[in-house]
Amino acid sequence: MQSQTQEEIPKKENEEPKTKEQGPRFGFFIDSYYAHNPYRPTSRDNRYLTQPARWNEGNINLAYVDGKIETDRYRGRVAFQFGNSVNANYKAEVSNEKNSNQISVRNIQEAYAGIKLAKNLWLDGGVYFGNIGLENWISQNNWNYSRALALDYVPYYSSGFRLSYQYSDKLSFQLHLMNGWSNITETNRDKAIGTQVDYKVTDKFKITHNTFVGNEAPDNQSRQTRYYNNLILQYHFTKYIIVAGSGDIGIQRAPDPGVQAYRQWYHGTFWITLRPVEIFRTSVRLERMYDPEQTIIQTGTKNGFLTSGATVTFDYIPNESAMIRLEGRYFRSYDAVFDRDRSKSKEEKFIVFAISLKI
Repeated sequence: MQSQTQEEIPKKENEEPKTKEQGPRFGFFIDSYYAHNPYRPTSRDNRYLTQPARWNEGNINLAYVDGKIETDRYRGRVAFQFGNSVNANYKAEVSNEKNSNQISVRNIQEAYAGIKLAKNLWLDGGVYFGNIGLENWISQNNWNYSRALALDYVPYYSSGFRLSYQYSDKLSFQLHLMNGWSNITETNRDKAIGTQVDYKVTDKFKITHNTFVGNEAPDNQSRQTRYYNNLILQYHFTKYIIVAGSGDIGIQRAPDPGVQAYRQWYHGTFWITLRPVEIFRTSVRLERMYDPEQTIIQTGTKNGFLTSGATVTFDYIPNESAMIRLEGRYFRSYDAVFDRDRSKSKEEKFIVFAISLKI
């Protein structure tokens, strides 16, 4: 998802976009922030989110340097990253494989090479951004600073191969063969499959459907196949008034040997963004997540993670490279799952101030 829409020049049906031959381009991004949690949890680590990942301290959410190239025949990108969100997202990576990239894996944001196989058909291989969801890792590209719950619990990145086909200016497809759900170092003998169908119904209305299927259990356990569906609807009332909604359903086989039961979890998210003038933008997000059997989020409580939330973000955008953001976010859960001083609370609220620059 790109937070700023642009007017498009109509293309002929099935016309392949022209890519200008050019040399490598280099850039960088830095996102610094301060997140204030008035409930003063004993740990500064955010228990349920990776952006922001830390409370009550000024820090770097994400910083990267990158180089990329794109021509009519080949393309690629290499980006090295650092920051709190990096540490939070890669902490589950396997670290006992001698010849894997375990030492440097968390610092690889993307490292892929792409080859054009035929007209409108590309094959990319390596480490690249995940395909699921409206928001992406780069906060400056999103309407809200922090990520929605639905987006913080799907893969930020994938490792494998991506086949993409642009059928027309309105319809495109992707097929992914990956190591698994948000892991670069392999955790079992199986591979995972992902898909994406992106359809621009009209100039104002777009539908995107993403899927994932893969075994999430190590080889010494019974198979725990995960099925995930993500549907996104976007409608542009005008260039500066956009609404979007997404629905997510996850199903995973229970870990008990010989049991054919499946666990389920659900997300629902709604966005609206308003930009009456070029330099100011306001975005609102409403969300609800239900994970009663604690498949994705382990709370240790009776009813699992049943949480609703609201987010309001104010952006000052002086130019296309810089952004200053102020965001407030509130959660309300059925059980007391949030840290408050030395106890638990059914509520959590925080304020984030952030400055970012992307070149």
